[in-house]
Amino acid sequence: MRLELSDDTYALVTALAEQADQSVGDWVRAAVGREAYRQLCEQQARWNAEHPEQVRAAADDWRARGSSAA
Repeated sequence: MRLELSDDTYALVTALAEQADQSVGDWVRAAVGREAYRQLCEQQARWNAEHPEQVRAAADDWRARGSSAA
């Protein structure tokens, strides 16, 4: 995979990778993973906000299973 970055962005990514003691490639792969996870969490939060009753029922069910397992 090849990324076209502006000089400023490449300098920033390089500096951040150095601070993390990682190669630029490893830092970029980790950043992509973090962004994918952030978007997944955002989508889940949006779904939760749109479906509060289902969320409440699932949480109640989870709590009930947790207390019966003790």
